[in-house]
Amino acid sequence: MERTARVLGASLHYRELGAGKIVLLLHGLGGDGSRWQPTISALANQYRMIAPDQIGFGRSDKPAINYDVGVLSEFLVAFLDAIGISRAGLVGNSLGAAVAAYTAVHFSQRVERLVLVGGAGYRRGPRATPLDPHLRQIQRCTSLDDTRENIRLMVYNKALVTDRLVAENFASRAPSALVVEKIQNAIERRIGGITDEEMRGIKIPTLIVWGKEDELAGPPSGTALRLRRDIAGSELAVIAEAGHMPQFERPEEFNRLLREFLNRSDCDLVSPG
Repeated sequence: MERTARVLGASLHYRELGAGKIVLLLHGLGGDGSRWQPTISALANQYRMIAPDQIGFGRSDKPAINYDVGVLSEFLVAFLDAIGISRAGLVGNSLGAAVAAYTAVHFSQRVERLVLVGGAGYRRGPRATPLDPHLRQIQRCTSLDDTRENIRLMVYNKALVTDRLVAENFASRAPSALVVEKIQNAIERRIGGITDEEMRGIKIPTLIVWGKEDELAGPPSGTALRLRRDIAGSELAVIAEAGHMPQFERPEEFNRLLREFLNRSDCDLVSPG
């Protein structure tokens, strides 16, 4: 299940289980492929589930490059080439959703279906205010306190934020602090994001999944509805009692929605306009 691939001169770590149509799972900022373990286990009886540690994160190399959503997407496509995959369904959470959407825009021939969970990567407006300094700090997770606050921001059920979870996340995220900072800088500088026009150009069957209590990306009435309007034929599913990572807080509900979407035949999906 644990494997590595050589991608653009770097070592990229990934998890793989199952057989059948390919589903690629992309983690959020500071995370790694292990965050998708409940989804991998649930769907591997039907699909070939692959969860990479995106370049700069987890056990993948962290080369001294400029990191932004576009760069992560280019590494993703090169990763698909390296392991011999021409097309895959992309499922992304938060930053991973931004990478998935960017790939659907710029490498549409490589994307079979698209699932955006708690994010999408819209480019910030030219007059957008800088990212909140405190948010920037806690997302880098360079201390246990910052790590705890960051996790509490991402989940609805605060009881899930145990000392053990905080310690594990601190240990796994700290080595990527500089990468996180570079991505934050790129977001502020409007590098690698997706314009409204580009989002409206996506013609791939798309499912949008949002936690009803998402404190980081905001409630479903914001970006989720904007995505639903911009991506023709897309579907929106809201999961109650879940924050920014519904696949972690409500895995059974999330996995059911994902399986139903993936199992539907092309003719049963709404055809994009």
